[in-house]
Amino acid sequence: MSTEQNHSKDSNEESFAEMFEHSMSRRDDFIVGSRVEGTVVSITGENAFVDIQGKSEAVIGINEFRNADGDVSVNVGDTVAAYIVSVSGGEIHLTTGVGMGPVSPAVMEMAFRESIPVYGVVKGVVKGGYSISVGGIKCFCPFSQIDTHPPADHNELTGKSFMFKIIEYRERGKNIILSRSVLLEEKRRLAEDSLKKTLKPGDVVSGTVASVRPFGVFVDIEGFEALIPRSELSRSRLSDTGLFRHGETVKAAVKSIDWDANRITLSIKDLLPDPWEGIGKYEVGQTINGRVVNIIKNGAFVEIEPGMDGFIPVSRMSHVKKIHKPEEAVTPGSWIKATITGINRGEHKISLELVSDENDPWKESGDLTGHVSIVNVESLTQSGLHVRLQNGMSGFIPRSELKAKTDSEIQKHYVPGTQIQAAVLSMSQENRKLVLSEARAREMEESKDFENFIKRESPSQTATLGNMLEGKFKDIREKMDK
Repeated sequence: MSTEQNHSKDSNEESFAEMFEHSMSRRDDFIVGSRVEGTVVSITGENAFVDIQGKSEAVIGINEFRNADGDVSVNVGDTVAAYIVSVSGGEIHLTTGVGMGPVSPAVMEMAFRESIPVYGVVKGVVKGGYSISVGGIKCFCPFSQIDTHPPADHNELTGKSFMFKIIEYRERGKNIILSRSVLLEEKRRLAEDSLKKTLKPGDVVSGTVASVRPFGVFVDIEGFEALIPRSELSRSRLSDTGLFRHGETVKAAVKSIDWDANRITLSIKDLLPDPWEGIGKYEVGQTINGRVVNIIKNGAFVEIEPGMDGFIPVSRMSHVKKIHKPEEAVTPGSWIKATITGINRGEHKISLELVSDENDPWKESGDLTGHVSIVNVESLTQSGLHVRLQNGMSGFIPRSELKAKTDSEIQKHYVPGTQIQAAVLSMSQENRKLVLSEARAREMEESKDFENFIKRESPSQTATLGNMLEGKFKDIREKMDK
């Protein structure tokens, strides 16, 4: 025998041995209801053939892979997960979920017995739960079993499709009760075991919105539901959970992990840029449009852009009247115009002044130093009076500049609403500050009265002195003539 013949014989023997060993490694002990994974090896018009390491290929209806547009979503070489529906005569039939096509009560009973998930469509809300159609068979799912976090509005699930587990099968299929939350919990446990090995705070993950609540958004990440609190949805104080929709994909950073409480907290906000990095585009004197995001006792916070707020003190909400509380000038959620009066980059603080249609007396009055005006008492403090001029400007009279000195006199004479005269001691238009004095106004008034008196009395006094001098000279001349 030639060398080539010997080599060919050896190769055939090796190939046969490999094939024999490969065939012996393949299984034929599959059990109905078992979950398997396999590779799609071929696709025909009606079926997809899957290699699940059995002695024969398994088959699954191609309709189970058609999307809403009718397109097939699986290709040769893809890995699929499925459940064994039947094993007969060497043929293995699979399904990704009973109910993808028409089913019979017998198949539903098998799905119940073998714990195979079923595919159902929510047809509507009935007493205590939902009416579900599984391949045309009517089933029931209690409200408490539709989700691990049942929706606030039951009707929002109508028309949607989910995988369910049959938890009760009675009266030969006339009474079938389903649960989706059981499957979700099983999926969550598997996901938790996997995530515990890899996930850590700071990681960026992608997931789909599982449910939306007023307090936040639950996101499915690999089967585990994590929460994005409302405060972590954006940098805005007015984050709206209503902007998120069930099934949409979101990306977020892992904020914290608490496996003891089965809780993962995510944050979209942590992935957004810090608006203070662009503070250079704002300057003092600039007018901005903002939204009132919070009101406190002494002012209002205005969102200039998400993550950047300014503050308007009550004292800067009107040029001409006393604002007792912010609600008199602004309302939560309203859009307003404001002027930037100060920027503190280090402390991330912006001071604002409300822009209104009022005339600004501080810009129109000129220098009032030394001017005496009638003012209205607005409030009394231990250090003095807060007053308002008739043109709307606000000012302060220190206690030392009041005519009344004792506590009882002050309480009696300076009741809010009382009008008094005061002189402007100093004025800062830039800081919008006036310091006045009632005592100085009185001194100025007395000085004016005295000047008027002198002017009024001077002519008569001069005439009298002239008469006196004339009379004196007359007496002197008369004596000299004698």
